[in-house]
Parts: sequence; C-alpha cells; structure tokens
Amino acid sequence: MGAATDALPKPMLPLGGKPILEYQLEWLKASGITEVFMCLGYKAEAVSDYFSDGKRWGLKLRYQIEKTPRGTAGAVRDLASRLGDDALIVYGDLYVKMNCKKFLNFHASHSGAASLVLIESDHPADSDLARLDKDRITGFYRAQPGRPYANLACAAVWAVRRPLLDLIPTDKPSDFGRETFPLALAKGMALMGYRTKEILADLGTPERLEAFMRRHPLLQGGGR
Repeated sequence: MGAATDALPKPMLPLGGKPILEYQLEWLKASGITEVFMCLGYKAEAVSDYFSDGKRWGLKLRYQIEKTPRGTAGAVRDLASRLGDDALIVYGDLYVKMNCKKFLNFHASHSGAASLVLIESDHPADSDLARLDKDRITGFYRAQPGRPYANLACAAVWAVRRPLLDLIPTDKPSDFGRETFPLALAKGMALMGYRTKEILADLGTPERLEAFMRRHPLLQGGGR
C-alpha cells in the first residue's frame, strides 16, 4: 500500500468510513464468534488503541504482538497454547461477506488437518492457486503465462487443527501458503477445499482496493 501505510497498518485503512478490520469483526460477531485473537506487528498500537477489549462490538479481543517478524503461520503458532483444537484464521486485509457457519460446518464434517476457502480470483496471476480432487487439495501453484490453470485461489480464510499448527516452527518466520500447507501435503495430511462464490476481497494493494470500491459503491458512503 506504499505511503498509505506510513501512519496505519493495512487492516486499519479506511473503507466506507471505518477500518477494514472493523468489517471483519462485525462479520465474526454476526457469525457467532465471541473471542478473537489479533496477531499484530507493524504499528500494533493503532489496532489495540482503536478496538481496545472489543466490548463495543460484543467481542472479547486479545492481542498477540510479535517482537520480530514471524510470518502468517509463525504468528499463529505463537498462539498455539491459547487456542483450542480448531482455529478459524482470517488475514487482516480482507473484506469478507460469506456464510461462516456453513464453512465451519464443512470443516466439522471431515477429519483433515485444515479447511481452506477457495474462490475464483480477479487477480489469478499473482494468487496462490489450488489443485483439487473432489474436495481434497492435492497441490498449490502459480499461474504461468501461456499455460492453462484452474482459477481456484486460496482466499486466506481457513480453519486449522492442532496437527497442522504443530508443523509450524517456533524459531523462525513461516508462511501458511508458501510453507505450512505444502509441508502438510508432503506429510500426507488432508487439506480440504471449500469452494464459494461469496465475497472475499483481497484489499492488500491500492489497485485491488480501488477496484473493490468501484464494484461496491455503497461502501464509499459507509453503507452495508
């Protein structure tokens, strides 16, 4: 996001008059979630000062602030002792409007190590794509010019179980998409893909944020 994040971390950038992250908390609350852990690093105080203990949103908020960069998976691994056997993980720069309960029911229906939400991406060339055999993920790849691909992108919303968290190293940074999930497949763990056409928008670049606003003009005025 360049200069836009000089003062704020990406999840706190405004969308329709309030931070992107606030829409996430409202979605989680409406989905029946009551406790949320926020894994923070860059300008963590901008998040904790704004959301405090979460009572305003009817949530119990807890904060895990990294001292050195831990990566998407490493940050969650640091929380392992505070989590139950299953955890719902959502990246902070997403706008999500999907049926969370339906997704969690899908996760409960199998015994795999994780469930990954998969969508048709509007930027597949720079997305992590998944190969599927029915609902089971068999591999991950990036689209290559001139080569066919199935546009099923990992949407950075997933439910994971303890055996997957145990794969994440505690002594170095680690990323779910680049390291943890491929390692799980290599070890024969089952990763299941949950396909949906609901709204899961990656707002992590200026171009994607602008395109999203064009598609959803009501949000420009703070509408729902």
